Amino acid sequence: MKAYLPLMLLASMTSGCSFLGLYRIEKAERAPPEEAATVRFPDSMEEGIRLSGPTLAALRIALDDFIPPGSEFTSEDPDQRVAACLSRRSTYETLLLPREGEAVFVAFVPDLKRCGLNEEILDGGAVYAIDAKGRILDRR
Repeated sequence: MKAYLPLMLLASMTSGCSFLGLYRIEKAERAPPEEAATVRFPDSMEEGIRLSGPTLAALRIALDDFIPPGSEFTSEDPDQRVAACLSRRSTYETLLLPREGEAVFVAFVPDLKRCGLNEEILDGGAVYAIDAKGRILDRR
């Protein structure tokens, strides 16, 4: 048993932090300076979409549970285009419904057209109920 201990320690180290349920979050890509120089910021954000702190936190909690960082959907279908599409966070329309004192409801609805696909799926999304403590109350 003692002879296998170093091998077991080495094997556990090579799995990285994912063995512990931790993920390395990729930093967002930065545009080249010449492209960034063409951006004109608005004078006001008045017409922008406002999310309260608790609503933003609920969105992050639901999204990280629905599509954890670094995860991919799998399918038995030899054509993996739908699975790859469903693995992308940008595939989904996101709907938020805060209910004061109750929960924030977060819905993810897939739009496969964003991947250039015309397939229809009946059950590719989810609706979460997140309470004020940041806990997932339910998922449907």
